Amino acid sequence: MAAVLSTGACGTSFNAQTNQQYQAAVGADDREADIQVLNALLVVSTNGAATLSATLVNKTDSDQRLTSATLVDGEGNELELVSTDSEDLEIVPGQARTLGQTEEAARQSPSKVYTTSGIDLIGLYYTLTLTFNGADDVEIRIPSVTRTSVYADVALPPGADPGGNLKQPGFEATQKNAEREGSSSH
Repeated sequence: MAAVLSTGACGTSFNAQTNQQYQAAVGADDREADIQVLNALLVVSTNGAATLSATLVNKTDSDQRLTSATLVDGEGNELELVSTDSEDLEIVPGQARTLGQTEEAARQSPSKVYTTSGIDLIGLYYTLTLTFNGADDVEIRIPSVTRTSVYADVALPPGADPGGNLKQPGFEATQKNAEREGSSSH
């Protein structure tokens, strides 16, 4: 009986799938803060303009308002985040709000859109800091990704070609990365 039980457990080990964290989405998550940040990322259009996309979940017992957002690149330079409106985004306890939704997607739930420009490399990480009126600030490192049809519900930044990215997903951004790598190796 003991031999059967010990042999039956041989296939699991310490690297069993149940012990591995799995994050299906490309974006970054912070589930430790009072305001959880889920699937946070920058969706970049071919012209280098980007939209911040993230879901915020209020885990506190009181209403919270997102009062500001800042974005810093890997070299410590702050990038200007421009908001679509001056009103704070209100999040009631237990509620989720998504940043960066298109007007059509935001009809079901209020959203706020932050955009920036000058993102010329895809795949780099940026430090995002979100400030709330009654909860601690949340600082999280988020990736930049190429706008494709997967991000159809993410609002376009000003000046972005709505169809340009969807014809050849990632082509121009990948080309920029290749050009930069080629010039840095010389």
